[in-house]
Amino acid sequence: MELSNYEIIRYPSGQLVITRLDRTVSGTPSPGPRDVVGVFSNEQDAQSALVRLAGPGPRGPADALALPAISRG
Repeated sequence: MELSNYEIIRYPSGQLVITRLDRTVSGTPSPGPRDVVGVFSNEQDAQSALVRLAGPGPRGPADALALPAISRG
């Protein structure tokens, strides 16, 4: 799956949650509930999980993708 289908949410407790976004035909996030994919206690583990979710492909330093965490609180 594409990384654009996921987001990392950071809660005040320090917990990081990866959710999967459903998209409308126009490509915008659809309203409604999101699927929780994983819960992590540190950002490095969450970023690593996103790379695995994105599937196979080159994963060198030039490809390093870091999604900013969204703070909720």
